[in-house]
Amino acid sequence: MKKTLLAIALMSTFSYANAADVDNTWYVGAGLGQANYEAVNVTGDYLSDDSDLAWNALVGYQLNKYFAVEAGWQDLGTLDDAHMRTDNGQNIEVDGFTLGLVGTLPLNEKWFLTGEAGAYQYHIAHQMTADHYVSATDTAAYFGAGVGYNITDSLAISAKYRRFAGIDETEWNTADMDAQTVGVQMTYRFGIKPAVVVAAVVAPVIAPEPVYETKVEQKSTAVLFGFDSSELSTTAQAKLDEVVRVSKLNDNDTILLIGQADSRGDAGYNQKLSEARAQHVEDYLVSHGVEVQQLGHQASGEQDSHASSSQDRAQERRVIITLTSETQVEVIAS
Repeated sequence: MKKTLLAIALMSTFSYANAADVDNTWYVGAGLGQANYEAVNVTGDYLSDDSDLAWNALVGYQLNKYFAVEAGWQDLGTLDDAHMRTDNGQNIEVDGFTLGLVGTLPLNEKWFLTGEAGAYQYHIAHQMTADHYVSATDTAAYFGAGVGYNITDSLAISAKYRRFAGIDETEWNTADMDAQTVGVQMTYRFGIKPAVVVAAVVAPVIAPEPVYETKVEQKSTAVLFGFDSSELSTTAQAKLDEVVRVSKLNDNDTILLIGQADSRGDAGYNQKLSEARAQHVEDYLVSHGVEVQQLGHQASGEQDSHASSSQDRAQERRVIITLTSETQVEVIAS
């Protein structure tokens, strides 16, 4: 009667069997998992289920994008079960070399399928009793399939199934088994260079140079004086303080002072009086922080006096202050 071994191995394996972008590359691997056995020997004694560690190691060579040759060591674990024996000494161990061909089918840049087939040269050791031990070396066929995912260009993870058919001990005919492994494996290969990403060269957008024009703005005010006087009143000083504040906002501002007088009295005297009024205003502005180079003054005497009433003549005893501002304004193209 044929004996059957069912080994379910959950393996974490480092190997390379995914779609290779570079031919002629090497890969290595190792794995660790769990095996679950079910076996019957030729005498009909039943060996109950048992669990043990299973592991493998391998090295391979990628022939091209779709095929690789792989050699490795596969340990299917040990069945150690004394349930049916009084001597507490029965176990079966299977391990050996694998040599096979691995095929890969890329599904996209990340996912791929694998299939494999090859030969398993195994060594089986059967501890029948504490004093009875038999072993044999033979060759069995194996095949498998899997699905994987590329984590990086060199590293991938996959789920894999393998079946080993016809593992038996023929010299003493004490065991005849099949084995299956189901595992999760990590894959790695050497010689993969990172992909070179060529960035597109985008010509810079050069903005046109801004165009400016000079904007000239003038503001005028006046301070008044008493009859035959060039002294600054409190009201006049307050108005000049505002002129000082505005002029400090822009160092390019210029201030023109024009002193005037009404028509009463001698024209020559009125000329000197208008000059004194303009000078007093200039002195006040300079003493309060206005730069001298910003200032200019003139005196027109009574030339611009046309008043006929005392009330109108009071408005002609003055210094006219003209503030000229020049600013650069960007021209917005329409």
